[in-house]
Amino acid sequence: MANQTRIVCLTAVLVTVISACGYHFAGGGSLPAGVSQVFIPMFENRSSETGVESRFTNDLLFEFTRHRKESIASDRSSADGILNGTIASLFVDNVSMATVSVAVERRVTCVMRLQMVSPDGRIVWASGNIVESHAYSVADGNKTATDQNKSDAIAVVSKKVAETAFNRLTDDF
Repeated sequence: MANQTRIVCLTAVLVTVISACGYHFAGGGSLPAGVSQVFIPMFENRSSETGVESRFTNDLLFEFTRHRKESIASDRSSADGILNGTIASLFVDNVSMATVSVAVERRVTCVMRLQMVSPDGRIVWASGNIVESHAYSVADGNKTATDQNKSDAIAVVSKKVAETAFNRLTDDF
């Protein structure tokens, strides 16, 4: 009987501590500055990698669709927040080398910046730098396979950036 009382008390204390510390699921908060309808135009691409702006824009739209479909405005005029994004850089560096001149593994790193503005152009939220990366294998002597691995790594990075961006945007801290 005493053990059951201890377990009940310990459980009650644990529930109280967890709820009091502000623990919540990421992305569970509201949008900043009372924004309820967000329009997401095509991101600006300042990297040397052509075409990635559509992938990154679509992945963030998918995150909104997964978690807040009702928050996506169909056009700019019906939105009370416009979420502009800039791919500041997307670069590849060598992670491991077989010899001085032969890479075995490379890493794609993206630096993204987001800004939410009100319809009158006032900045209501900014992400700062969102940096994500992913490593991929270099296929020895097979450029096509290496290019496909790079493309797959960019897709992974894009999804990571979208998740991080959505979570930062909806964090109520």
